[in-house]
Amino acid sequence: MKKAYLLLVLIFAVSAKIYAYDSGIALSTEKGVSMQVYVNGKLYNREPGKFVRVRSTPGIFNIEVRVLNPSNKKWYSVKKEVRAQKGFELQYKVVFVNSKPELVEVKKYPIYSRYFLNPSLYNRHSVT
Repeated sequence: MKKAYLLLVLIFAVSAKIYAYDSGIALSTEKGVSMQVYVNGKLYNREPGKFVRVRSTPGIFNIEVRVLNPSNKKWYSVKKEVRAQKGFELQYKVVFVNSKPELVEVKKYPIYSRYFLNPSLYNRHSVT
């Protein structure tokens, strides 16, 4: 019984270390513009909104953003292939250039796992 428990703890520790970091993509639009986001063919927001965050494992994503142009009230579609790296969140913004939407990368933020953000794990020494 002790060996099985030790084996389970070891497997959990290894799997937690492997999946400690994730990756993500954040998509936003200009003020007054609505969008729908499809990632790998799956719709992520049924109601058109202004901000969508997708968390996932690292990899290549086929992103399609349907945007409502506020000036002529037509839906436009923008497609882009994005490579998300381990431990980073990519932030994109939909910008209209000559009344056509484009997906522009704004920033790349590091993502840390919840283990590293938990301050109680670092305060194990007694304070005198």
